[in-house]
Amino acid sequence: MRRLAGIVLLASVAQAVPDADEYFDLGLEYLRKGFFLRAREAFAECLVRAPGEPVPMAFLAVASAAEGRPAGESAILLRWAYRRLPKKKGLRLDLRKILPSPRALALLQKDYRRQLGRAQGERRREVLTVLAFLEVQDGDPVAATSLDLLLKEAPDDAYAQALARLRPRPAPKS
Repeated sequence: MRRLAGIVLLASVAQAVPDADEYFDLGLEYLRKGFFLRAREAFAECLVRAPGEPVPMAFLAVASAAEGRPAGESAILLRWAYRRLPKKKGLRLDLRKILPSPRALALLQKDYRRQLGRAQGERRREVLTVLAFLEVQDGDPVAATSLDLLLKEAPDDAYAQALARLRPRPAPKS
């Protein structure tokens, strides 16, 4: 009888512990409301429960950037996320709908453009990595000027090439 009670207790405790999906959903909710630190914590916990998953990793990078953390943190997370995506798959988001407002995204992009103007060396590449992602994922990947700059500076960069694949293909000329 005690053994049965222990099994029932373990089963109820296991159901009470949130899984990775629940933390991911919580992170999205916090991100939409502008609670970037909480979003970061939720996405990090999601990754503890589902290590190496590329989508929560990318969202963790977005939350980190929105929170104002160093560009290098978000850049590393974005590059890791893209390395973990299945071949020929892209991560297509519309950050205007994920962040609290389109204006929040515009302000974040403006901040990264300002940082880009002062950045040099490896820091410049980190800022470009994040800014290119923010621009490609803003609903208008064609206008991602920082992606063009990243491709110009590092044409063999697999991350930049993956972002470029998200751009619509030109219509065939007839």
